[in-house]
Amino acid sequence: MVMLRTISMLCGWPPHVVGPRDPVLVWGGAGSIGLMAIQIARAFGARPVGVVSDASRSSFCKELGAVGVIDRSEFSHWGRLPAEADELRQWREEAKRFGAKFWEALGERSNPKLVVEHPGQATLPTSIFVCDNAGMVVICGGTSGFCGDVDLRYLWQRQKRLQGSHFANRQQVAAVIHLASTGQLRPRLSAVAPFSEIAALHQSMFENKHGNGNMSVLVNASEPGMTSLRS
Repeated sequence: MVMLRTISMLCGWPPHVVGPRDPVLVWGGAGSIGLMAIQIARAFGARPVGVVSDASRSSFCKELGAVGVIDRSEFSHWGRLPAEADELRQWREEAKRFGAKFWEALGERSNPKLVVEHPGQATLPTSIFVCDNAGMVVICGGTSGFCGDVDLRYLWQRQKRLQGSHFANRQQVAAVIHLASTGQLRPRLSAVAPFSEIAALHQSMFENKHGNGNMSVLVNASEPGMTSLRS
C-alpha cells in the first residue's frame, strides 16, 4: 500500500514526474512513506533529501540513498502561518533558513522540483515556500493536522502546483513490482506486533518514539509481543 501510494506521488502527475538529477524534498525520510520515496527517487536517478525528527535517523536515510538529510528539530517555524505581519516575517526568515539547509544537504543552490508531503498542517507552508518555480508539492496525508495554510502569492506568482495523490494505477503497480523484484526497493520494518498491541504502536508514533521504517500488525497470528526487525 505504502509503496503504491509513494510511486504514484512521484510518477503519477505529469509533467511533474521524478527524473534524473531532480532535487526532491522528502518529509519524514525515516518513516514509511519517506523511506519508499527516497528509494524510488534514487531508482529514477533523482537526488532526494530527507527530513528527519532528530539526527539519529540521518544515517538510515543515507543508507537508503538520500544525498543529504535535514534535522527539523533545528527549526521552530512549524505549524500554521501566523496572521501578524511581524510574526509572518519571522516565519519567512526561518523558512528561508530551511531552504538554505536544503541547498547545503543537496550540495548546490537548487530548490526541490518535487516535494513529497504528508505531515500537512505543520509543514505545508514550508513546502510551498521552498518548492522550485513551476515545481510540485504532492500530498497524501495530514498526520500533523488537516488545516494546511498556503501563501497563495508563492503558489500563483511562481506557478507552483499543489497536488493531492492517493494509491496507484496499473502501470505504477507494475513499476513497483519491477523495482522490488530487482532489489531497488526494499521495505524496512522496525517492529511487528499482534493486533492486541496496535494501540501501543499508535502511541509510539504519536510520541515519535517508533523506530525507522514501517511497523506491521499480525492478524490471526499467534506470535506474542512486539518483535524488533530493525534493518
